[in-house]
Amino acid sequence: MALEMTVHFVRPDGDLSEENAAALAWLDAQSWSDVRPVALSDLAGPLHGKRTTVWLHGTQPELDEETRLALDAHVRAGGGLLATLAASMVPFQLGWEESAPDEVTSGDWSDDAGDELAQGFSEVHRIRGLQSFRGHPLFDGLGSGAYTWTPQPNEPFERYAYSGSTWPASGRVVAVEKSYISMNPGRRLAWEHVIGDGWALCIGGYVHFAAQDQRFRPQLERLMRNALQRVAPNGSRARLLGGAWRPTTRGASADDAVALPPEFDADGAFETGGDISLERDATDAEYTLAGSRALLAGRERTGHEEAWFHPLRAVSRWSCCAAESVTGAGDGVGSSEPAAHFRIEPGVVTRRLELGGRAVDERTTVAPDEAAVLVELTPVAGPARLVWELESDLRLTWPYPAGTAGRLSYRCEGGALGIEAETGEWLGVRIDPAPAALKVSDASDGERSRIRIRAELELAGPTQILLLGATADEDPPARADPSDWAAKRLARRRIQREEQYRLEADDPELAEAVEWAKWRLSSYRVNVPGLGASLVAGYGRSGPGEFGDGRPGYAWFFGRDACWTALACVAVGQHDAAREVVEFLGSHQDITGKILHECTTSGVVNYDAADSTPLYLLLAARYLAATGDRETLEREWPRIEKAYRFCLGTDSDGDGLIENTGVGHGWVEFGRLGEHHVSLYLAGVWTAALVELEVAARSLGRDELANELAFQAAAARASLELSFFDPLERRYAHGRRADGSLNISESAMTAVPLLLGAVLPERCEAWLDRVATEEFTTGWGVRLVPRSDPEYQPDGYHSGSVWPLFTGWVALAEAHAGRHGDARRHSELSLRAMTAGSLGAWPEVLHGEEPRSIGVTADQAWSAALALLSARFCLFQSE
Repeated sequence: MALEMTVHFVRPDGDLSEENAAALAWLDAQSWSDVRPVALSDLAGPLHGKRTTVWLHGTQPELDEETRLALDAHVRAGGGLLATLAASMVPFQLGWEESAPDEVTSGDWSDDAGDELAQGFSEVHRIRGLQSFRGHPLFDGLGSGAYTWTPQPNEPFERYAYSGSTWPASGRVVAVEKSYISMNPGRRLAWEHVIGDGWALCIGGYVHFAAQDQRFRPQLERLMRNALQRVAPNGSRARLLGGAWRPTTRGASADDAVALPPEFDADGAFETGGDISLERDATDAEYTLAGSRALLAGRERTGHEEAWFHPLRAVSRWSCCAAESVTGAGDGVGSSEPAAHFRIEPGVVTRRLELGGRAVDERTTVAPDEAAVLVELTPVAGPARLVWELESDLRLTWPYPAGTAGRLSYRCEGGALGIEAETGEWLGVRIDPAPAALKVSDASDGERSRIRIRAELELAGPTQILLLGATADEDPPARADPSDWAAKRLARRRIQREEQYRLEADDPELAEAVEWAKWRLSSYRVNVPGLGASLVAGYGRSGPGEFGDGRPGYAWFFGRDACWTALACVAVGQHDAAREVVEFLGSHQDITGKILHECTTSGVVNYDAADSTPLYLLLAARYLAATGDRETLEREWPRIEKAYRFCLGTDSDGDGLIENTGVGHGWVEFGRLGEHHVSLYLAGVWTAALVELEVAARSLGRDELANELAFQAAAARASLELSFFDPLERRYAHGRRADGSLNISESAMTAVPLLLGAVLPERCEAWLDRVATEEFTTGWGVRLVPRSDPEYQPDGYHSGSVWPLFTGWVALAEAHAGRHGDARRHSELSLRAMTAGSLGAWPEVLHGEEPRSIGVTADQAWSAALALLSARFCLFQSE
C-alpha cells in the first residue's frame, strides 16, 4: 500500500490542458492521496510551514521570485517535489542544476521518427518507457523498468532529456529511455535530487495520462504512485538509493585494492564416470558447457571463445598458440591453432591440440553451481611452450550497452590476476604453476573497456587455469575447490540413469541420445544472484554487430521456452527444475498478472507474448499433478489466479478464447503465420490450461474456482471447435483474423492442441495423414509448413525450416491420436537431431532441405526437451 500523503497538484493559472486534467483526475481518485489543487500563482502561500509533496506536471512553469524561493525552501525543509514532462526544467530554474535538459521535443508523434531503437527486429513495436540501471525504488513492482506509453500517429507528446555529454550536475540519473527490447542510455529521462532535508524527482517523458492508447495505464499509474511516494516527506527515514546511470568512462589501470583469486585444489575435477561420451575429428561445429552460474562457448577446431558468469561476460576472446608461432606483442588476441580431435562428456570437453609439432591435451570443465571455469593443459610427449591469451570486458548481458562496465581496474601478482569493473563485477584468473610471464595490457577502444591477458606457459606437466567470477552483489570468493565439482556431476548423472524408462527396442544410438537429453535438460538451470533460478532457452556465442553483442545464444529466461522445457522436466522426474520455473515466472509477474516473455540475466523484463501466461497455468497444474506438492502450489496460488484473471481480461469479444490482438505473439512471432486475432495454438494451450487447472483447483479445495474453470473450459472448447474447424478443408485453421475469417494455412502447429487434448483427434485425420508425408517430414524432422506452401523457404525461420521442437510436438500428437508407428518415427528423428551440429546437443533450427543448423543456437533447451518428452511417451514404457 502506498504511503498516505498530501499532494499539492499545481495547475496552470489558465485552463487545464487535457493532460493536466487527466493526471489530476487520476490522482484525485487515489485513496492514499489528499489532493489539494493549487494555481501556480498561489503556490507560495500553501507551502509555508507545510511538509507536503508538490507535483508540477505537463507544463513548464514560469516561476516568479516568490514562488521560486518558496519551492526551494519547501524542499530544503524536507518537502517533496515531483516534476514531470515540461516541468522537469524546474531544478534548472531553481538553480539546483547548472544546465537544463538539452533535448527538448514538443510536437506530434510520427512513426517516421528518427529515434526508433528497434527497427528491423521482427516487428517494430511503438512502445516507450523508462529503464533503470539494474533496479531502483521508482520501479517497485515493475522490475527494473517499464513501458508506459504506446504512441499513436499524430498524438501530441513532449519529452525533456539530458543527452550526449550533458548530464545533471547535482542530480542522479535514475532512468533512461526504454524501447521495444532495447534501451537508450543516450536519452536520460529521470533524475533525482537531495536538496537539504527534502527530495525531488524529475521524469521528462512518457508519462502521458491522456494517451490515446491506454494499454500501459496500469504500469503508468504504478510508476507515478512510486514517484510520489519516493519524494514524499518521510521524517528521518532513509531512502534506498538504487542504481544510477552515469557517464561512461573507458580504460584500464592497475589498482592494488582489487581482490586476487584464491589458490585452489583441482584434483579429480575432470572425472565424469565415462557412461556417455561423443568424439570425432575436430570440426567447425560449436560446443557449449554450462553450469548454473557459468557458460563456456566455442568451436571444436579453434577452441574457447566466450565465458559468461551470469550476468557478466568474463571472457570475450580466447586463444592458445605455440610460443614459436607468436611474434611480437600483437594488437589483439591471436587465432588459436586448430585442434585435431574433440571429445565431449557430461560437463567436460577435451581437445587434442597440435602446437608447433607437439601434442597438448586441453581439458575444460565448468563448475556445476559456481561462477567458475577450469582449464587444464597437459603435454602428451615432452615439454611444450605456448602462449595463452584472453580478453575481458566484463560486459553485462543485453540490452545493456557494451560499455556499461565503465573503467576496469586490475591487480597482478605471480600467477594470479584480479579484474574489477567500475560497476562492481569481478573476474579472477589463477594459473598453476605460475607462468613464465604474465602480461596485462589495456585493450580498450572507443566503445568499451577491455583488458588483455597474455601468459607464456612452459608445460612440463599439467598446467591449470582457473577463472572465477562475482557479480556486483557478491564478494569475490575467498576459496575455490574444483575437486568437489566431479562429485556433483556424478551425483546428477546417477539420478538421471536411475529414471525408470526403457526402450521398446534395443537401439544404442537412441538410448545414448536419451541420456544426453537428460543431461542437457539439467544444464539449462541457471541461478542469477538477486534475480532467481529458472530454465534458460539455449546456449551459444554472442552474435556479430551491435544487436548480437552480449547475447550468448538464448542464455536468458523466456516464459514459453521455460514452460515447454519444464513440461519435459515434469514428465521425466526433474521436478525441482519445474518448481523453479513456476516460482520464477510468478515472482516476475507483471502487475497485471501477465507472465513474462523474456527476462535477461541482467534483469530486464519484457512481457510481449500472449502464450506465456496460459503455458504457466498449464505447467503449474501439471507440476501439482505429478508431484503432489501442495505446499508450493498453495504458496504460488495468488499469482496463479492473478495470471488466470489476466487471461480472462484479454477475451475482448467474449467468445471464451484469449487473444493475440493487443496482448502479444503466440509461438509464431511474425510473418504470414503470425497474422491472426487468435491462433489455434493459443486457443489450444488456453483450453488445455483451463481443463488441467480445474483439477488443480479442486484438489486444493477451491471448489468455487474449480467450477468456474470447468465452465470456462467448456466454453473455450466449444468456441474453438465452432470457430476454427473448417468442414470443407476437413481440418482446423491455423488462425482466426479479427474480421472472423480464417487463415487456413497448413502448418505443424496443429500438433499442439492435439497433443494437449484440446481438439478432436478424428477431426485431425487429414492433417495427420499430411504431416507424415514428405511434404512436411524430412529425414531429420518436421517442417513448419509443407513444401507446397506458396511461400515455402527452406531457410526461413517461420516459412519452411525444420525444428526439433515441431518434430517432438508432432510425435506426441500422433501418439495421442493412436498413430504409434508415425509417432515412433518422428520421435526417433527428434532424438537423432543430437548429431546435426554440436555433439550431444539439439539445435534450434535446421534447414528444410539439408540436415544442417541454421538457427541462433546449436544448443536449444526446448529442442532437447521435446526430444526427451516425445521419447518418454512414444519410445519408452515404464518398467
